Amino acid sequence: MNFDNDLEFNKTEEDIVGVYIISVAARLMEMHPQTLRKYDRAGLVRPSRTVGMLRLYSDADLVKLRIIKRLVEHYGINLAGVSLILDLVEILTRILQHTEEQNEINWIEKNDKIEKMINMALKEISYI
Repeated sequence: MNFDNDLEFNKTEEDIVGVYIISVAARLMEMHPQTLRKYDRAGLVRPSRTVGMLRLYSDADLVKLRIIKRLVEHYGINLAGVSLILDLVEILTRILQHTEEQNEINWIEKNDKIEKMINMALKEISYI
């Protein structure tokens, strides 16, 4: 399964650029509004709500809806399977982020050690 760059659907402030009411989101996704409500009830996508309880779909929500649509329509996966896949993707994304952070920390630590070794070597050379 190739989802291009759609797999990153964790909402950040940068992701929530546009917000769309359900009718606009449904039109953009070429889905029926009732389908979006069904996905909300199933917990697959959680749009923000206005004070009047209108659903507001962010750009990140639309990315997630695109993934759901592809899984359901192209691969025939049921909603329980979609939920499992989305949960696994979220877990794997967190693991990847943690791994990248650890690699960066390790790289910084190695750089610090190398810098200390170079400084020690330079001090020894200057004493000769």
